[in-house]
Amino acid sequence: MAGSFVQELKRRNVFRVAAIYVVVSWLLMQIADVMFPALLLPEWSPTLLIAFLILGFPLALVFAWAFELTPDGVVRTVEVPEERSITATTGHRLNYTIIGMLAIAVVFLLVKDIFFDERPAFDATEGLDKSIAVLPFKNQSASAENAEFFAGGLHDELLTMLSRLGELKVISRTSVERLDPNLSIPEIGQLLGVATVLEGQVQRAGDRLRINVQLIDTAEEGHIWANTYDSELTATNIFEVQGDIARTIADALHAKLSPEEQEAIEAVPTRNTAALENYLLGVQLKNRHSYAALEEAKPYLREATRLDPEFAEAWVALADTYGSQASTGAISSKEYLDGARSAVAAALEYGPELPEAHTQQAMLLWSEGDTAGAERAFRKALEIDPRNSMSLDNYGFYLRVMNRLEEARDVLEQSLDTNPLSTESLFQLGKVEMYLGDASKNLSRAARILEIDPSSAYAPTAYVQSHLWMGRYDLSWQWFLKSFDNDPNDFENWAHMALHSEALGFPDLADRYLAKALELGPDAPAVLKCQVTILLNRDRFEEALVISRAALQARLDDRWGSLRVFLRVVRDHGIDAGKLDEASRYYEQHVPGLFAGDPQIDGFSIQFAADLAGLFQAAGQSERAMALIQSALAWHDATQPDGVWGFVHNIVDVELHALAGHREEALRLLAAAIDYGWRTDASFFINNKNLDSIADDKEFRRLVAVIDADLAEQHKAVEKMPLMGEYDLRSN
Repeated sequence: MAGSFVQELKRRNVFRVAAIYVVVSWLLMQIADVMFPALLLPEWSPTLLIAFLILGFPLALVFAWAFELTPDGVVRTVEVPEERSITATTGHRLNYTIIGMLAIAVVFLLVKDIFFDERPAFDATEGLDKSIAVLPFKNQSASAENAEFFAGGLHDELLTMLSRLGELKVISRTSVERLDPNLSIPEIGQLLGVATVLEGQVQRAGDRLRINVQLIDTAEEGHIWANTYDSELTATNIFEVQGDIARTIADALHAKLSPEEQEAIEAVPTRNTAALENYLLGVQLKNRHSYAALEEAKPYLREATRLDPEFAEAWVALADTYGSQASTGAISSKEYLDGARSAVAAALEYGPELPEAHTQQAMLLWSEGDTAGAERAFRKALEIDPRNSMSLDNYGFYLRVMNRLEEARDVLEQSLDTNPLSTESLFQLGKVEMYLGDASKNLSRAARILEIDPSSAYAPTAYVQSHLWMGRYDLSWQWFLKSFDNDPNDFENWAHMALHSEALGFPDLADRYLAKALELGPDAPAVLKCQVTILLNRDRFEEALVISRAALQARLDDRWGSLRVFLRVVRDHGIDAGKLDEASRYYEQHVPGLFAGDPQIDGFSIQFAADLAGLFQAAGQSERAMALIQSALAWHDATQPDGVWGFVHNIVDVELHALAGHREEALRLLAAAIDYGWRTDASFFINNKNLDSIADDKEFRRLVAVIDADLAEQHKAVEKMPLMGEYDLRSN
């Protein structure tokens, strides 16, 4: 019985149909493997195809059993008389069909090996520049917790790996993340100045990981290379996949890898999968830069270093997180140093080849006051990777603060070459250009930041600073209010809004903003500085003195010139009350470099130098005072652009010349500063014992009247402005 059934299956060509179905199905799956990634079809497309093919197999067998192809068409087998059956003839034809399909399969395999190999010969890319933008990876995972963070972390790590290949120009993360998703590939290439882009998709399911990547020519919009990586989700596998992608891209763009670069590609920073996952999540949170996200990032990064104490990249990220918190005032400098020291030490021990480790060392040494060591560490970082955006941005920031403005401009322009859409680089560069005397350039940078990222906190800050540099409190008003949208809990914003309200003659408004600032940051140095300045403006000196003494005794950080305000109040009290020694001790505690035989003058100490010189004069120490004045003037003349005044050094040159007895020069410079647009904290700097030698001059009184009249006009302009939302307390 069984034998007769098998014979009947053969007679009806069921086996031949099964063979053809299997061969055709295999060919379809091979074609899908090549074409689906190139066509950017969803990850589930191959799975759906296989499901249809499996479901179709029994249907094909049933069809072959139940029906016969006759000259009259498809007829049910039971209805065909045996003498009229042509199944034998059909069988011979099917044999030829099977042979033909097998031949096609062999040809396809040969073609695939030659034209679709994972490592093709990239002759078509010979003329392409060695430049690439890696677009953010698309998360194709199910809605699992942290899936987006994981995909973003893989994207970051691949970018970092590629950026270490010296012959490649790789656009930084911040620029590619800010691209308009509606841009075409050629538009992306033109905007970022790259010849190729890499697109990728990440799908994670349990302990399995699939990564699809496509390398695309931006000019022709043609695919140069595509591949799909399926592997178990382990740290080692992830780094091996990234290394293979990096090598393939280097081959495609004809970039020669040095032995060191080859070693870097093959390196596995951690083999602990849990440590890697915590690191990827922590870095993505860190990159958000908000107060809350930075604090949330630290537990992930600490856990990564606990799971793998030799994971250098995790130590770097942890140090950078502490640094970002310190720069925003979220933590004190002591908290930064306590957290960053061990992280930097571990990063250097386990990752001495990482430029980011040396950059974090530079920032740490700078915070500790070792500028020579910081300079060496920055240069070491850029020696390892001259195009590293973290190193360039931080070095540019350092150079700006150190008043090496032309150098800072060059470094930040170099950073923008590989990170053209970086709002941070644009912000820093705009400030440098403003410090060099062109606030209009900073306004242009602010407009560009707003265009790139309307939600960026850098845009309103740049607008505020530009307008204040130009003396226009009224024009900065709306931008100050916009800054609250980014972080309404930023107590420094509330405090400075109070100070500017006071400057424009809105004391009630100043009180309301200051009350909110004191609620959010009652012990914050910037908040206390603004409070003291407002009290001084209202002739409430004794209250200002109590706050200033307490702040100095607590050794609070210097935020936005807070230390100068506190020391000035204590100094003036010392002069008036005859307690000069007490005031001098405060200065020696906080700026000891000014008490050296050769006073150490720099961008930080020059304003303290002017105030201390006034204290020395009051104490009858004329020679010490003049030595300090001359050193400060020499530094100012050597480093500061001519004819530029702003909120960095204000009118310290006017103060120094007045202290030196150069009345005409002091008045000339004051007139030039006011004409330039200087108005920043004018009341604090004009009502200043350093200017006593010119305060009774008719020209001085005229210049003060010019400032008062201008601020009165700005007061009227602000009054006429429409209300601008919940943070505009004029409505209260």
